[in-house]
Amino acid sequence: MTIHRALGFVDRASLREDSPLRVVMASEGRQADGIDLRMSGAQLDRYRGNPVLGYGHSYYGRMNLPIGRTDPASIAIDGTQLAGELDFDQGDEFAREVERKMRAGYLNAVSIGFDVTEWENEADSYWRGGVATGWQLTELSVVPVPMDENALVTAGRGLDLADPGLIAAVRGLNDQDFDALLRRLRALAELVPTPIEDTPPPPAAGVSNEAARNLLAALKI
Repeated sequence: MTIHRALGFVDRASLREDSPLRVVMASEGRQADGIDLRMSGAQLDRYRGNPVLGYGHSYYGRMNLPIGRTDPASIAIDGTQLAGELDFDQGDEFAREVERKMRAGYLNAVSIGFDVTEWENEADSYWRGGVATGWQLTELSVVPVPMDENALVTAGRGLDLADPGLIAAVRGLNDQDFDALLRRLRALAELVPTPIEDTPPPPAAGVSNEAARNLLAALKI
């Protein structure tokens, strides 16, 4: 069994002071590792039987005990996303601090561990990527920095506040075009004094200032 990681995020639209902390654990769509997890193929029973919540994917040794759990009854597929509600161990000072930082917006990401059991195409693999039509959820962690090195782009999976056309424009850009897009977005969002005249408008140049602000905020830029 080969465990891979996929990025998730806090569902801040549902967050209230006295409400459970709901997270989107995973979403459909190709990530940096090339794997597209299809929610119709999610196998959740193993994790529901032991729904521990870790920190930084560290579970081994006496100093890496779980900081809480995911409420088994809350773990469910919601359209193209897998969601759940986190229950932090209130007798653990570190767990309480992690929860506080998540509710305050200082921590925003979670990451699942999963094992692919079925590929859409037989030639697909962990190394080549592909569409995972069957996969088993094994664990969930709060992470300060997602293990996905392209998490800035991947985070666009769950951005309901940004223009869908803007999200589409981010996907698939090379490094040079992505940098140009970010400079243009900062100008649109009035985060720099004046637009950068020598940078040609990227594909998303026509979006509104509000959409630009939302995307920059969601990408934590």
